Order: sequence, then structure tokens, then C-alpha cells
Amino acid sequence: MAQVIVSVTLAASAERVWDFIGGFQSLAEWSSSIKTSLSEHGGRVRRLKTTDGAIIAERLQSYSEADKSYSYTIVSGPIPVKNYRSTLRVTGEPGGTSCVAEWSGEFDAAEGVEEVMVGAFQHLYETAFVDLKRIMAI
Repeated sequence: MAQVIVSVTLAASAERVWDFIGGFQSLAEWSSSIKTSLSEHGGRVRRLKTTDGAIIAERLQSYSEADKSYSYTIVSGPIPVKNYRSTLRVTGEPGGTSCVAEWSGEFDAAEGVEEVMVGAFQHLYETAFVDLKRIMAI
């Protein structure tokens, strides 16, 4: 099983960052790689359209306001991985002036593409965090 973990320190409180990114449907608001996010099944599924036109359906598996985290799986899409599970979380002292956002994922890649898929998810997470850092600085 392959694993990718990316984190970023942000000059904003954990509460402010979580309020912005903590909604399962909010990814298109802060990641330039995602063009749209359509809610399905009462908000438990999001259908993402990437900037290159790919459609990826993801299902929310767990959500914790207290822990400022949620986990999800990929339901369908053109990505050659199976058993994909990802977690987005924000940590920081209550009322603090900085926090850490972490995005992790693990998956089984199709034969011969594990390195490519690790690189693709690493790039996706890093690019989204560059976008988030820019937005939080405003």
C-alpha cells in the first residue's frame, strides 16, 4: 500500500482554517486543481471535476468537528488506484495564531504505476496547500 502525507504550516488559527476547508464540499473553493464539487447523497458524496476535465466521485467516511478532520474514499474515477482512503486535518492550539494542515492518503496502485500515482497525489496535495496558504494570507 502506497502512502502520501503532505503538511503545511499556516499563519492563521486552526479554527479559521477549519471553517474554510472543513466542509466536505469546499475543496473547489481552495484548490485550483478542482473546478467544481457537486454534492450528492445528502452531502456524503462529492463529484469533483478537475481542471483537466476528469470526474472523480468521493464518499465521506468520517467527520469530526472536534478533531477538525474528515476522511473519505474514492468511489469512481479515472485514477488507477484501489482502496484509496484520505484524511484532511487541521491541528493547532485553540485561539492560536498558526496551525498545521495535513492531507494524507493511502492506496493500492495498479501494477507499474505506484510511483506515478504517489507523485500525482503528492503534487495535488502540495498544490492545494500552496493555494490555501495564499488564501489564508489575505
